[in-house]
Order: sequence, then C-alpha cells, then structure tokens
Amino acid sequence: MRSSNIFVALVLLMPAGLAAGDLPEAVQAKFIKLLAASAGSPGKVACKDASMAGELGKAGMTVSQGSKVAWAASESEVKSLKASGKLVICGKLAWLPEGAAIAIVEEGGKPQIYLHMGHVAASGVALSDSVLKIGRRL
Repeated sequence: MRSSNIFVALVLLMPAGLAAGDLPEAVQAKFIKLLAASAGSPGKVACKDASMAGELGKAGMTVSQGSKVAWAASESEVKSLKASGKLVICGKLAWLPEGAAIAIVEEGGKPQIYLHMGHVAASGVALSDSVLKIGRRL
C-alpha cells in the first residue's frame, strides 16, 4: 500500500469521539512509523520514553538511538534531539517553535500533522510528497 493511502486509511479509521488533547500513544506510534518511512528511516526511530517505545515496538518499529528520526516526549528532549540534527516528531503543537519538525496532534476528534518547514530543512531529512501534501505547514 502506498504511504499516502496508509495516511488516508489511518485518518478514516480514527474514532470520531476522541476528546481534545493528546492522541493515544498507539495512534501516535502508527503515525510515527509512517513518518519515519517517509523520511527514509523505515522501521527505526530514536525514542527515550519507555511507554512510547513499547507502542512503537507493537507497531513493528525498532528503537534505535542512531536513527535520523526521533520521538520527543518532552520540551527538553525536543531541544536536545534538534541539536543532534535529528528530524524530531512530537505530540505537542507548542513544541514546534522549540525545535520539533513535526507535531502529531488531535483536532476535532481527528489526527492532524503539523510541519515546521524550517526545522524539517535543518534536519537534512527529506519528507515524501504525500506527507508534505497532508501536513499543515507553519
């Protein structure tokens, strides 16, 4: 299945009744998997958060601190991962100005992907056209 079709399938399969706030980790893990593949790092992501690492494992990902794509669970992680040159994915829109390149958030009961194009470019990682089309740019 093409990555753009996978994104559409995930969005359509999301329950409509999610409350405003963070997405469940299992949903975030599925999006992280797709984003990592889009960024040329299929199956691998750097992650220090034990809970998210478990969800990534369930989604078929390997946690590898050497990956060029990373999940940040805190604002301080965002800053340190950006400084190390990684493409940083997080679950808080407020962390994009702090150094995250991609935020996966819930809006109106559905997942949304936000892209900070300056931080994407600074990471040196190229995202697929399908991600660039569906992501909201800041």
